[in-house]
Amino acid sequence: MPGSGAAPESRAAPVSAAAHGGTGPPGKAPATAPAAAPGSALSIDEFRKVDLRVVRILEAETVAGADKLLKLTLDLGTEQRTVFAGIKSAYDPSTLKGRLTVMVANLAPRKMKFGVSEGMVLAASGEGPGLYLLAPDSGATPGMKIT
Repeated sequence: MPGSGAAPESRAAPVSAAAHGGTGPPGKAPATAPAAAPGSALSIDEFRKVDLRVVRILEAETVAGADKLLKLTLDLGTEQRTVFAGIKSAYDPSTLKGRLTVMVANLAPRKMKFGVSEGMVLAASGEGPGLYLLAPDSGATPGMKIT
């Protein structure tokens, strides 16, 4: 997904639009990802290994030479991280500064053509157009663990 600790300019598996706050059309159920194929489901112990954290976007900028990437500087409460996210088609960098979102904080850093990505931000997408950064509810602060 937008974020990059995975592959340059790629998106992770879609998640429910409801996780974004249900911002789909009124009266229409949010799009969801297809069910996992048998044998590919994570155990609860495997899922607990994923460290999801609330972060604040401090800076967002375009990346010269990249069609899909934005460079994000994120505040995790106790440290700052740089993440390259494939969200350029959906977001103007100037609208992201100060926004809270969710990141995978324990991905190994990944050296990319444009720099090192130190995690991945999460976004929802479906069959149709649109990409939606996940946003925590009011009261959440940078560094909070998603459980």
